[in-house]
Amino acid sequence: MFQITKFLIWLSPRKQFIPTQIKLDKTWMGSGYGGFYVHLPALKDESTVLSFGVGEDISFDLNLMEAKNVRIHTFDPTRGVDRFIRPFVEKYESLSFAPVGLSARDGEDLFFPPENTEHVSCSVIPNQQTRDRAYKVQMKRLSSILKEKKISKIDLLKIDIEGAEYEVIPDILESEIDVKQLQIEIHPDLFPDGKKKTRELIKKLNQHGFKIFGVSQICRELSFIR
Repeated sequence: MFQITKFLIWLSPRKQFIPTQIKLDKTWMGSGYGGFYVHLPALKDESTVLSFGVGEDISFDLNLMEAKNVRIHTFDPTRGVDRFIRPFVEKYESLSFAPVGLSARDGEDLFFPPENTEHVSCSVIPNQQTRDRAYKVQMKRLSSILKEKKISKIDLLKIDIEGAEYEVIPDILESEIDVKQLQIEIHPDLFPDGKKKTRELIKKLNQHGFKIFGVSQICRELSFIR
């Protein structure tokens, strides 16, 4: 049975406690920074995985390929990521990359770099401190990407898109895309009402049949299954 806790307990302005809603075998895949819990029994060889938000850490994707020999399509419009991931794409036939971002609409959007120039994770969430370094990137809806790639269902969808998840996930749900397993990194600290946004996002996912089976120690990486 689903063990659903109705309320989220917020431990601090930047950290929350989010309970799991269903008990499943789970395995942490990837580094401490770029990893998520995965229910491996739901994946088979040649399962289709889409991974949005590569950055400079593809430990999650590499671990998945080692564990299940899945086919992974990775995406990230951040400058320099294509150079970082190119050697891996050349090495693994089951790994692909496209310099495209995930959005709730098709077209170009401004990408804002982090304030710390040593970091690489950019975001479409406006940042006045880095506006002078922002640049345009190509963004696409998930439904558009699937149509282009002729993919009908997704066995696992990983989303780490620096705050855009609050708009993207509802668009995916409304598009009725067939997704079995969903891994999301949440970013409530990027918004004044981030707590509310997160509660509403989880509620909407629950309404569409997704239940949380894994939560990282810092309560930012959430793993759902439908």
